[in-house]
Order: sequence, then C-alpha cells, then structure tokens
Amino acid sequence: MEQAGLLRGSAGTVRNSAGGFMVERSWQRCAAAHNVDPAQGWAADILSGAEFRQVSGRSVPLMRAALPEMRRLFDLVYPMGLLVLLADPDATLLARCADEAQSAHCRRMGLQQGAMWDEALAGTNGVGTCVRDGDPIFLGQGEHWRFCLSLLASFAAPIFDAQGQMVGALNLAAFHGDSSRPAAPLLLDTLTLAGRRIEEQLFRTRYDGRKVLLLDAADGCSAPLVAIDEDGQVVGATRAARTLMHWTDEMIREQPNLLSALEGDDSPSFRKAEESVIRTALAATQGNVTRAARTLGISRATFYRKMRMLDIA
Repeated sequence: MEQAGLLRGSAGTVRNSAGGFMVERSWQRCAAAHNVDPAQGWAADILSGAEFRQVSGRSVPLMRAALPEMRRLFDLVYPMGLLVLLADPDATLLARCADEAQSAHCRRMGLQQGAMWDEALAGTNGVGTCVRDGDPIFLGQGEHWRFCLSLLASFAAPIFDAQGQMVGALNLAAFHGDSSRPAAPLLLDTLTLAGRRIEEQLFRTRYDGRKVLLLDAADGCSAPLVAIDEDGQVVGATRAARTLMHWTDEMIREQPNLLSALEGDDSPSFRKAEESVIRTALAATQGNVTRAARTLGISRATFYRKMRMLDIA
C-alpha cells in the first residue's frame, strides 16, 4: 500500500485544469491522513430512505435553487455523455440529472441520491475534494486516487450560501475517461458560472425585499454581492464580497454603511467597487440622483461629489 501511495503521489504533481495542485494535495491526504489504499475495491455507501430524507431536509433551499440550473446545464452537456450531480457540504449526493441510458453505470459507480463521496472514504474525487478544498477541480483519467475510478471524469465547483459558507458542490461526471479533457476549461467555466447563479439565487432569496448590489465583476465561484437596507447599511454579503471587503460575520452584524466602508480604502479594487455601486444605484432608479442617494443612505450632495470624483456623467 505504501509503495502504491508513493507512486500515486508522484503522478499527482501534474497541474490540473482547475489550477493549483489540488490533485497533489488530495493524493497526499489520501496517503498520509485518510490511509486509503488506491488498489482496494470500493463502493459508495448509500443512505437509507429515512437517512436521506433527514440529510436532504437540511439542504432544501439549496435544492430548490439548484434544480432548475441543473436541468439547464444537463440540456447543454448530455450530448457529450455527461451527467449533472448535486452534493451537500459532506459530499453526499442530493440530486442527479442523467440520461436513462446512464442509469446502470450510475448504479455501479454509486452516482445516485444518498451516495457518500467524502474524500476520506472515496479518495480523491470531484465533489469530495471540491468541498474539502472549496475550489473548482477537474479530474481526468487516472487522477482519481482509487484505481477503480480511473475511467471516471469529474468536474466540480463549490456553492456558497448567503452567509458565505460552503453549502455544497455542483458536479459534471462522465464514464469515458479522458474524452472530455480537450473541453475541460470550457466545461469547468460553464460549471462555475452555473454554481455562481445558484449562489446568487440563494442570496436573493435570503434577502428578498432588500436592495442587492454588485461590487465588482465576478471572478471565480462567488459573485461580490451585498444586500443593503433602506439606509444603505449592509445586511448581507456573499463570500466574494466578504473577501473583497475583509468583512467578518461580526462586522456584518454591525451593519456597516456600504459607501463609508468603500471610502476607507483608496486601492483600485475599492474604487472600482465604489463606481459599480454608484452606477448600479443610478440604473436601479433610472438615473434619479435623489432616489439613488437615498438608496445608499447618503445625501444628494455627497452622491454628486462621488459622481464627479469617479467621472460618472
């Protein structure tokens, strides 16, 4: 087992399409922390009906937001032989969109509701490693830790809830090894965009009735969205917004004023975020400066000053 682990660790140093050395790090965990024998046969444990109802009950908001996006995504990828899966933050599969012809393969591989794909059990795999690291990943032929999964191709992207916490992962899977590798960057980007739309739906549902503003163009799995009240105070922020603004849960509970927070930093990213907020407020009020200023909790004079400073006509 030790020799096999060393061999797998050596091969895993190849940079995968998601960037970074996620495969290498995961393989190191499989060998050193999980003590998973890559040559040992494995089948996913499947939750009983009662167990699955209890687990899935904790993810109802996620499934409600994700299922329409999963169906849309499946319509795009099924001609390539791919299926779409949704997992919770423990890497338990919650839902699947697949062609009927794939059903037998799904049963054999354990790609079904209630199957547990935690990395500590399954070794390196799409949803298990994605929820462990919190980053998108692509695994092609030979990049899963277990030899019995070597022909499985897997793309996975994390999903974050309205509080910026990992809530699950969206997954594309195929049974034909490396045939999807040439399209891996495109597929991973498509999957990440789908995950971001699910995150946005979760956020807008959580802060229904609040004004939602985009601080900057989204880059990665999370979009920098904030929800503000009628006084321009921040009441919620996505993972990307929290990262950009260096906000903790405690800071958000204190409901900072959005523009005041942005004024505290002259870096290009903050200036860009401030411009985005001003332009979004103007667009939402059809160019009415008085209403836009009221939306952000500032005076009309301050709003005009910011427009001049940011060269917004």
